Amino acid sequence: MRARLRGTIYEGTTPEHGIGGDLYSPRQIVDFCLDLGDVMLASGADVRSTEVAIVAVSTKWNLAPLELDINGTAITIQYAPVEGPPLIKTRVIYAEGSNLHRLSLVYQIVDDLLHDDRDMTTAVAGLVDVLRSPPRWPSWITDLAMGMLGVSVTLQAGGTWQAAIGAFVIMIGVMATGRGLAARGIPQFFVVGLQAGATAALGTVAISLDLLSAGGAAAMVAAVVVLTLPHPTIVTWAQDAISGFRAMALGRALVIGLIVAGIVCGIPAGIAVTAGFVDIEVDPTNITLQALPLWLSLCSSFAAASANAVAQGSSARMIPITIGVALVGNLSLFTLRLLGVPLMGATFLAATLLGALSTVAAARLRTAATVIAVPAFCGSLLPSLAVASALLNFMSGTDGAEVDFIFSMLTTLAIGAGLVLGSLLATPGARRWLRRRKKVYVQSLHSDTTPINIIVAPEPEGPRTD
Repeated sequence: MRARLRGTIYEGTTPEHGIGGDLYSPRQIVDFCLDLGDVMLASGADVRSTEVAIVAVSTKWNLAPLELDINGTAITIQYAPVEGPPLIKTRVIYAEGSNLHRLSLVYQIVDDLLHDDRDMTTAVAGLVDVLRSPPRWPSWITDLAMGMLGVSVTLQAGGTWQAAIGAFVIMIGVMATGRGLAARGIPQFFVVGLQAGATAALGTVAISLDLLSAGGAAAMVAAVVVLTLPHPTIVTWAQDAISGFRAMALGRALVIGLIVAGIVCGIPAGIAVTAGFVDIEVDPTNITLQALPLWLSLCSSFAAASANAVAQGSSARMIPITIGVALVGNLSLFTLRLLGVPLMGATFLAATLLGALSTVAAARLRTAATVIAVPAFCGSLLPSLAVASALLNFMSGTDGAEVDFIFSMLTTLAIGAGLVLGSLLATPGARRWLRRRKKVYVQSLHSDTTPINIIVAPEPEGPRTD
């Protein structure tokens, strides 16, 4: 168990014997660890972080030897003592998503457990509160935030202010239709395909009516397409794949692949639908998409990071930290590109710096690095300009445009790999920010998690005389 914690933020966690470590039965500890893993995965945590949290908690409560397996559909824990039968329990994972506010609360519960600010009873109650907690922001606020994010990404892709307004309106429509179709049980592949097709059709119509130029329409469509990608899943996929959790990584890769396939199928379908009554010709050789100057790019990152933090459900206290990290990432990416580093390499290096900063800040603020990193990279590192250029060639029917479009979107995978490397490099330094408090045990009060009774026979007072 020490080996599984080596190199992580909880390295050095040791079992507590006596009153601090032998208070709960193995069944109680295993049940709690299954609950913890279930809530973390359902909130968007990667498998490595989930395993580390479970192992740290079980180590704290002196549950060894322990075997833990997390695959694409279930968590399995086996406790095999030297004496007695083994205890094996499995929890099927039915829900998986991304909720940065819930993820932050779960990490605080783990931190409190490891520093003796909670016992099992209050920890279980905390997990229940996390599951029952409503969304951090109302849906209309998240819709407006995604609309503002669409404006920012459109401008970063070289679009005009008319294209930015179009992206704002379309993103709000995409959010509303996505919720409605998901509520009716429509698979995500078809939802994303419909959204991409409708966006491409609207862009084509806007060109034909002279509402937008071809470059502006491409920037608008690119912004919507980039924002429909599952960014938290892309990050956790890279983390799982690099950390060696192949089963979970394959499952996440399939989700990402289906969404990309839905976009690739939806865009030409949307263009084909409008071909019957709209006749346009696009010559990309006469169109140049220019990136924003540095000061405008920083302003755009400021707006995008704050909007994405709201859309992802982050708490208000985390938004300023997210904005600061996003600005550093944007500045580093701009500098690397100015030095002639290719897009994918520059994105990887900037994401590495962003991941390191997020890890240190998360340790200080008692939250998950994902809570800071995901909104920050969405505000500063998304390859919107590359996607817009590929879309422009796509709309004009240039040979090979489909391949360029796919590769431009897959640049986001370099972001995930860079965040993992940055986290690994920063973890030793971040560990020093963890709290070191005097351990004060809090007694449990409820029967379901009451500490087990430890009965000690009294010493005889003296020899019997009868």
